[in-house]
This record gives sequence, structure tokens and C-alpha cells, in this order.
Amino acid sequence: METSKLYPVGRALVGSLFVVSGINKILAFSYVAGWMGSMGLPLASLLLAATIALEVGGGLALISGFQARWASLGLALFLVPVTLIFHGFWSAGAAEFQNQLNHFLKNVAILGAMLVVFDIERQRVQAKAGATVLRTRAA
Repeated sequence: METSKLYPVGRALVGSLFVVSGINKILAFSYVAGWMGSMGLPLASLLLAATIALEVGGGLALISGFQARWASLGLALFLVPVTLIFHGFWSAGAAEFQNQLNHFLKNVAILGAMLVVFDIERQRVQAKAGATVLRTRAA
């Protein structure tokens, strides 16, 4: 499957968002763990460490293209509960409503990007497998 030369650039840009987010969480670990705990999450420090690993590891995978299909799937699955738990604009007060709505919509857009990356990478794997079968039959 042929993709535009812009595809790896776009994939890397989305990946950089996750790497930066993960690094920011490392730099403010205590604060973020406290905030997560205040949202009712048990074992906030452990969940935060897992989040950092997923964001940094998944982001680097998207940037490099190495296992980008699985990184995008993992990040997509991660975004669903994160968006619902941390950006519930429907229960936000008037002062926070617009901010939470913006974050919710941002995460939904990033989720869409992860689904696009997953599908393109899936198609690339299928096309490569098909080409291998054709070469094997021709030999």
C-alpha cells in the first residue's frame, strides 16, 4: 500500500504529542498522581507510571514507525477511559465547562487519528503479506 510522504510526518507529529505529555507527567509526577487520586482513581502512582510508559513508549513508536499499528491501538484504547474520566464536560461547573469540552473534543480528535494510523498500518501489513505470497508463488 502506497501512502503519501506526509503520512510518516503526520504520524510523528501525533506521536510527539504523547511523548511531550508523558515527559510533562514525569516532571510533575507528585502533582499528577495527587490529581488522579482526587478523581477517585485507586493506586494513582502505579496508574500514572503505566500512563507514562504508554505515552512515551507509544509516542516513540509512532514517531519512529516501529510497531506503530500496535502503539496506535494501545493509545486509542487508553484514550477512551481517560477522556471519559478526566474530561467529563457534562458534569463540569459553568467555569470549567468550556475547558473540559475542549479537552474532550481534543482527545476525541486524537482518538480518530489513532484509528486512522491503526488502519493504515494494518493495510500496509496486509499489502506486504500479499506481496510476499505473490513473490513466493512466482518463484
